[in-house]
Amino acid sequence: MLKVKRIALEDINGIKDLELSFNEGFNFISGSNGIGKSTVIDCIASTFNRNIKTIRPHIDSSQGNIEIEVYNNKDEYRIFEIAKNNSEAVKFKDNIKSKEIVNFSIDRTNSFKLYYRNTSDRIQEWFYKNYYETKNLSEKSFRNLQIAKECFNRLDNNLEFSKVEKREWNENHSSRLSTPPILADIILNTPRGEIPFDYLSSGYKSCLILLLTIIKNTEVTSGTRDVHSFEGVILIDEVDLHLHPKWQGKLIEIFRWLVPNAQLIATTHSPHIIQMALPNEVIALGLSESGQVFRREVASSEYGFQGWTVEEILADVMGMENTYSELYVDEIHRFEIALSENDDQTAINAFNKLDEMLHPQSYLRKVLKIQMAPMRRKE
Repeated sequence: MLKVKRIALEDINGIKDLELSFNEGFNFISGSNGIGKSTVIDCIASTFNRNIKTIRPHIDSSQGNIEIEVYNNKDEYRIFEIAKNNSEAVKFKDNIKSKEIVNFSIDRTNSFKLYYRNTSDRIQEWFYKNYYETKNLSEKSFRNLQIAKECFNRLDNNLEFSKVEKREWNENHSSRLSTPPILADIILNTPRGEIPFDYLSSGYKSCLILLLTIIKNTEVTSGTRDVHSFEGVILIDEVDLHLHPKWQGKLIEIFRWLVPNAQLIATTHSPHIIQMALPNEVIALGLSESGQVFRREVASSEYGFQGWTVEEILADVMGMENTYSELYVDEIHRFEIALSENDDQTAINAFNKLDEMLHPQSYLRKVLKIQMAPMRRKE
């Protein structure tokens, strides 16, 4: 069992001083670009020797410190020092010893350019070799295979796993290795018949690759237990990366089913992800007037943020100052000033522009019309 309890960063990247505690379940780190969300994920991963190249001391410091507390069948506490001008990947001698950590970096979908076409090829090859080329599956692998098959249908109830087939190499898909890896195609049943996995939408494939990769990595690290019993840590930088809002909320629901005993620490820019968060699962980072990163206090209820609108989450949780375009803000400001100064013509011009700009069913249009009523009566 592995859980991250707390991390404190001092003079790391753009963070001068930040301390965060984590619950044992899901943790979603939100905040504006460049505030340090990825730094938190990278610092956790680096303490387990995950060869992170993006951690440096703050520009004003010669040394940075990472202080971390974990539970790894016993409480462990470490302080790691980062020296300035270190061009190598961070790798600590006294790292925390555990294999029960799965880390998805921001470039998790990048191609493996040596011989694979893309991440899809890698996961389909693993699926074939691990579950179908192997003659005698262990009990754990058999359970994980059944769970993996169910993932296809949980993402879209119109799709079902059918089979996986070995695919031959061709002239346009050559390998630089003398013994090339296996290529395989996962085939799915759809209302229109069978189709290969690669023909599906990019959003569906991105979700599936993430889910199957978790199964793949936890199968290596969690002994005789299947993925449902995995009690380690899963780190995901930008869990909503490349996903349509339709898939974002659904993915979190499936994570809760897939790894109910794991600790998930993920960064996100998505209000749709935050809407799926339970109480105490959101870590909102803010920036003080002096430029210091801090954890913002965010109010929520026993239902988390499930009743909040996207605009409310963007403003109150993710710290967005305004959820409207600059043009709208300027025009509504012009309208309000014209009303206060009884400048009828300017107010009418601003109203006409706003009337064209707003959503056809916007309630704001009715409010603006009420405000315009005294001017209408003058005409």
